[in-house]
Amino acid sequence: MKITILSSDKAGKPGLVAKHSFSLYIERNSESYLFGLGVEPSVLEVNARILEAPLDIVDYAIVSHEHTPHYGGYRYLSQEAPYTTVYIPFGSMESLGNTLRSYGLRPVEVVKWTLINEGVYVSKPYYGPPYEHLLVFNEPKGLVVLTGCLHPGIDALLDISKAFNRRIHGLIGGFHLYNAPKDSIKVFASRIIDEVKPEFIVPLHCSGGRVIELLKRTGEVDVIEAGTGDVLTI
Repeated sequence: MKITILSSDKAGKPGLVAKHSFSLYIERNSESYLFGLGVEPSVLEVNARILEAPLDIVDYAIVSHEHTPHYGGYRYLSQEAPYTTVYIPFGSMESLGNTLRSYGLRPVEVVKWTLINEGVYVSKPYYGPPYEHLLVFNEPKGLVVLTGCLHPGIDALLDISKAFNRRIHGLIGGFHLYNAPKDSIKVFASRIIDEVKPEFIVPLHCSGGRVIELLKRTGEVDVIEAGTGDVLTI
């Protein structure tokens, strides 16, 4: 599995657009997925072109929750890949769903665990607020879980692990800790180490630097620092 970071809050390569935005382009077997659509069309367009991510062949798109940094680039997706199925958050069909449909995309509201391909799942909705779902890949070494902002917190990760009766091998995405109190960040880091126990973690988007420092200091998990333009091979 190959994951290209199309959009995150910092750029790993010159020329790319880095904003408060999130989008991952995932290639797995013969399928491709877009997790997050970025904050605006220009971000998705510029970065996809530079990184040679062929959005015209995207099979499925997933919007984790109804915050603009995660869906704002929908107009560019509709140009490149019209009629693409887009999994959208619980309760958003009347708002986001209708907008996507008006641009030729095919929104599907997530109301329960959903199998979208062999070994690829959209989780049930978890409440943060807002409602948020995660993208789960059931891989040989364990689960690889992608998060938009993880508004529902670590309990959602534990529930996902329990649902599969498997450990979370890798955790990638935003953790909503950029402006969090220090004590909250410490609790998050401790629970990641003691309860989730991933082999590796890639904090992106809204995670902030403090949690990276704390997790690295423990030496208990492989912390991968990455930004827009970086590529992860799993």
